[in-house]
Amino acid sequence: MSASIPRRRRLAALVLAAAVLGGPAVAEAQAPAPGSAVPSPPRRPVTPVFSTRRVPDLVRTRAADADVVQAAQGYQKEAGPGSCLVVADHGREIVAVNPDQPVTPASVLKTFTGTAALQVLGPETTLPTVARTATAPDAGGVVAGDLFLVGGGDPLLFTEGFRQVLEDRNQPQTDFAVLADRIKAAGVTEIRGDIVGDESRYDTQRAVDGWEPSYQRDDQVGALSALEVNRGNAGLSRDPDVPARSRKLGDPAPLAAETLKSLLEQRGVRVTGTGVAGATPPGAAEIARIESLPVRELVDEMLTWSDNTTAELLAKEIGVRAVGQGTTAAGVGVVRQTVEARGVPMAGVTTFDGSGLHRANKITCRAALTVLALDGGDGDLATGFAVGAQKGTLRKRMRNTPGDGRVVAKTGSLKEVYALAGWVTTVPGSRLTFVEIVNGAPKDGVKVVDDLAVSLTDYPRQGAPREAIGPKLPT
Repeated sequence: MSASIPRRRRLAALVLAAAVLGGPAVAEAQAPAPGSAVPSPPRRPVTPVFSTRRVPDLVRTRAADADVVQAAQGYQKEAGPGSCLVVADHGREIVAVNPDQPVTPASVLKTFTGTAALQVLGPETTLPTVARTATAPDAGGVVAGDLFLVGGGDPLLFTEGFRQVLEDRNQPQTDFAVLADRIKAAGVTEIRGDIVGDESRYDTQRAVDGWEPSYQRDDQVGALSALEVNRGNAGLSRDPDVPARSRKLGDPAPLAAETLKSLLEQRGVRVTGTGVAGATPPGAAEIARIESLPVRELVDEMLTWSDNTTAELLAKEIGVRAVGQGTTAAGVGVVRQTVEARGVPMAGVTTFDGSGLHRANKITCRAALTVLALDGGDGDLATGFAVGAQKGTLRKRMRNTPGDGRVVAKTGSLKEVYALAGWVTTVPGSRLTFVEIVNGAPKDGVKVVDDLAVSLTDYPRQGAPREAIGPKLPT
């Protein structure tokens, strides 16, 4: 372990000089008004010039740094050698444990994907899902042919039945039924053909090579597609408003088409055909659309709930926008180039997806810390982070501790991987940036990372309080 505490001699001299030359401003002397009391002369500090009372922050910070180093030693002992940690105070590195050692990041990798999405796609960009027809509806609202449902990569197209099984029903989402409402509002009364789901914006690779099959079997990530309703789950397409007793992933494009057919029929629009997959013919005219949430809010949702599906579809959209390829490989490559161009050290960084599910992903704690520094804790990235005991994936953690509301972080969790990366607003009023990633099998990996984060909330906590070592006034 290495702990970095910068030299302070020059800083101390500057602070002492400021203390000698500075001081409270004194108003220009004026004669007292007749009958008024003569004001007492202002009290001036009586502390000797060469006293540690004149450099309270220096003294307190040095002691506090040493305390963080001690906490890091305990963390390293519990976390084991396959782990890393970096803690910084406004860019000043307080402690670093294996900061450049490549480690498996789990969902901390989503901070890289989110940073690139905000830059490449733009925070206010939306992803449309569009209904088109090759022939316009006639005067009676009849479409003599197919209706084409064109996917734009919205990862949060949900129906009421799926919404009811979400862990948080208020989770951000796009109500797919609104598109059926808009098709009817456009005057369509009958479709004499199929509903054709077009997912051609991205490739049709449903999972990333190297993922464990359990990820999709256990509903940790959907079946990846540019046209994905209810994350590609079967069991809802014929009764979109009813929670399915059993759900499994199916073929997203025809499922989305069949779901739209059911929603249209609920609204009195007759559809003679079925839901199928296919391509939209050139020149097909738009009759209705629904927009996704802005990318800024999609990134928020991805980070708050560690949504793997959102992360993967954003990666594919990044590939489309930057190099014209809606593939995971293209998107991941652009993510890497984007953060590297902004100064993130990429030595030892190897990535295979946008979500962090792939166990062969490697990053360093120093690279992750630099990604956080790009946001600064006040940007679009930080707004989506979970909050200790209050929000997202941390809402059930750090309860009844000082971390409640003070730890704002991206969580990460895979088998034998435990991670936290974000900011701590300390009780004394500082804000620290930290990254901690545990690779291995400690007795309780979540407790190891949570305890370290909570321990930072007292920074700076060692040494005499400011009022005891600051400039002293006469009694």
